[in-house]
Amino acid sequence: MAEKIAETYYRTALERIVDAGLLNKEGHYSYAMHTSGLAVECLLRAFRTLKGASFDERHDLWRLWKGTTLAEIRYETSHAQIHQALITISRLWNNGFRFMSQKEMQAFLKNAGQDRGIKGDFLKYRSQELHEAADELIRIGDKRWKQLKKSKISAEARLSR
Repeated sequence: MAEKIAETYYRTALERIVDAGLLNKEGHYSYAMHTSGLAVECLLRAFRTLKGASFDERHDLWRLWKGTTLAEIRYETSHAQIHQALITISRLWNNGFRFMSQKEMQAFLKNAGQDRGIKGDFLKYRSQELHEAADELIRIGDKRWKQLKKSKISAEARLSR
């Protein structure tokens, strides 16, 4: 059962990151930002569920990440990439975005100083930045997911001999 739930989270993460990219292209930046963060949360929940651990981190991406096999990656380029992506995502995403209008999200980001040094539409800029970081994390997670699945299939094949 847990494996099926994990697989659902994983597939949803892959779909949501594509959705976020399309929303960005269409100029729906506030919804793209929410969707980018949701994609990451789904991916982390997939890994956490696959590990068989229960979680109560709600929407705290750092705490979710720490309970996954992704956090166990050490001395690889991927570890630094995941860490950097999470820094960006945590700076730009808030689960409360799902309840904010575009105007409220702009005010939230402005209040957090996320408009500084940006000429033009800072919501567009931050939405694209968030999407790039989320996409990076999803790509690394997708690769790791496939490796885990492949090693599980190989282990099951060895046991059935």
